[in-house]
Amino acid sequence: MKSYLPRAARNYLEQLRRALDFLSEQERKQVLEQTREEILRLPDGGRRKRELINLLGEPATRARKFERTEPEDLEVRSGKHFLTRILAWPIFALALMTVIVVLFAPPQQALIGTGGIDQYLSSGNGWLSGLEEAIGSQLIWLAFIPVVFSLLPLWLNGAFGMVLQVLGAVAMTAVCLGGGILSLYFIPVTLLLWAQVFTPLLMMRGSMARPGPAWLATAAVLLIAAIALATYQGLAHFAGAAWLVLAPAVLLAVLAALLPTRWKAAHIALVVAGLLVMVAGAIAALPSTFNAVLLWPWLAGGVSFAVGHLAVAAGMWHERARKLLALF
Repeated sequence: MKSYLPRAARNYLEQLRRALDFLSEQERKQVLEQTREEILRLPDGGRRKRELINLLGEPATRARKFERTEPEDLEVRSGKHFLTRILAWPIFALALMTVIVVLFAPPQQALIGTGGIDQYLSSGNGWLSGLEEAIGSQLIWLAFIPVVFSLLPLWLNGAFGMVLQVLGAVAMTAVCLGGGILSLYFIPVTLLLWAQVFTPLLMMRGSMARPGPAWLATAAVLLIAAIALATYQGLAHFAGAAWLVLAPAVLLAVLAALLPTRWKAAHIALVVAGLLVMVAGAIAALPSTFNAVLLWPWLAGGVSFAVGHLAVAAGMWHERARKLLALF
């Protein structure tokens, strides 16, 4: 036999029953029975309305706790689209920066020497020089390839979108191997274009997948090596104080060494530092400053930006997956 409830408690349950009209009859009975048991455990057995509201909340407020959250209301996009989106916009931004540099940077070819690695930067090497002779200044339109292909995956999904991503990455790889100093400016954005192809495939192997320590350590070593090479070459072509080159290089190397820690702040700092090095290199390349070769700070900063952003994206994917799993 059920225990008797005071009028205030009965009124509360009736209001709660009406507020639970979005539930089935069986579900409502379960909620009401649970609430009834809670009322019976109250010190005065639910005789006073004020006490009921203070301890259980308003009937409408309590009812909202039992509302369903339908999957469509979560507006959760597919994992692949999520990864594509967080990769696409930074690639687009870097591609635009590359276009600006290619179009408006001061002429640099005369600053390149003939010994060591500089001999590979000669404008006469590679297929790009032949193409330039054939089409002239129209060659500059190659710079817009990554701008276009970076955003296509946002609107074109499926196999066709994947094919276009691969084509864009292959085209820019060919440009990077085309010879001359101009082609090397596209290395950072080409790295991100390939990442846009493979990162969703690799990261979606598991719902909580993220790069392991070995991957991060390898990335850190390769990035530090790239920074060291760019720094060495940059010092050889820099007329100013050496610390202006060494200080940002050391900062990038330290942040690169922190990649395996999965410290989000360090990854974001690597992205920001990479951008600042690129901007500083552009300023140093002006004839009114040091007339330095822009390529080396551009490569050091651009590759750091790319690797740092991939680390940030991996962290965002892992955090998203963790939150989604917590919903179920």
